[in-house]
Amino acid sequence: MGLNWWAVLKLHEDGWLSFSPEHTHALDEAQEAELRFIGSLVLAGCDRSMLAALLGGLSKPYSYNASRLYYDWSARRWRLLPDSRPNPEAIFTDWLHTLVESGDIGSLAGIAELAQDALSRLRVETAQPEFYRRA
Repeated sequence: MGLNWWAVLKLHEDGWLSFSPEHTHALDEAQEAELRFIGSLVLAGCDRSMLAALLGGLSKPYSYNASRLYYDWSARRWRLLPDSRPNPEAIFTDWLHTLVESGDIGSLAGIAELAQDALSRLRVETAQPEFYRRA
């Protein structure tokens, strides 16, 4: 990740790392996350006092995924990023509400027909013996 061995030892000595790098032969997932999180702050130029200011509101060990957090400078605290994976059910529900509000009966009827067709296909598949479904 770009940190030298001395810097990693110093992070532990200063109390930023919960594990001793000297006595750890292989990092587990939490230790690796902690080293990546703290290490990325150090590589970005944070000194001891900046680390203390940034990490003061977080719980130890600092095994945080930096791709899921951001520092809100105006509020002076860490916040979780919203989940980047869309929730298909929520998107679909929002779309249905929009169709209802706009009175789009044609689209709603089409969706109902597609849903009915999908349910019919599922009923047929589950009614068939297993050896028919594998063919």
